[in-house]
Amino acid sequence: MTREIQIEIVLALLMLASPAPAQEKLPKLSEPDQGAQVLLLDGAPVGRAIAPHAGEICMICSNPISGNDFTYLVQGQRVPVHRNVCDGRLRASPREVLAGLRPRGAFLGAETGKPGLSKGWFAFGAYILLGLVFGALCAQRALLAGRNSVSWFLAGLAFNVAGYGVLRSLSPRAFGPPAGIPAGLGKIADTYSPATCPKCSLTIHPSALSCPACGVALKPGAVSEVALTMRAH
Repeated sequence: MTREIQIEIVLALLMLASPAPAQEKLPKLSEPDQGAQVLLLDGAPVGRAIAPHAGEICMICSNPISGNDFTYLVQGQRVPVHRNVCDGRLRASPREVLAGLRPRGAFLGAETGKPGLSKGWFAFGAYILLGLVFGALCAQRALLAGRNSVSWFLAGLAFNVAGYGVLRSLSPRAFGPPAGIPAGLGKIADTYSPATCPKCSLTIHPSALSCPACGVALKPGAVSEVALTMRAH
């Protein structure tokens, strides 16, 4: 036996006698946790497991969960479920459960088979909205123009901008007194100059019949507004 062969045999014996390096043991997930890291919908991941908060309400049974249960993060929203039965129901029917997170038809394609708002209904809603806007404009314009505000509100509601355009083309009417108010009444345009009592020199109204200070009788230099009102009746 040559020297090289002897050396190889010795090295092989030393390798067999040396202990094998210790392998790092990785934590093993329990059976319920192995599939709880990712939530799938139609084979595609839609959520991942995050740290649960004790007291969150389960999406399935509406009871509080504990720190050992699951919480998934689905499009920025937390989906807490109990570990066993509730998590199984979520994975069996994820679309039905997750559809409750947002309005109907807006989450994960839930209920996409139902028809949306038709163009006809959209046009009808826009017509009513414009009618209310132009009805209010017509009512305001009718008040300023001396016309019936209710009738022109209905015209604006029915014909929108056309009704408002017709009203704008009409000339304003003269305003008359409301019902029950005598015609011809109005505020005196000019203000009379004050008078002076000849006895005590008190400044008084020119229509005064007597001085309120000394009581001397006076000859009125103007007709009072009260007297004008009584004459109108």
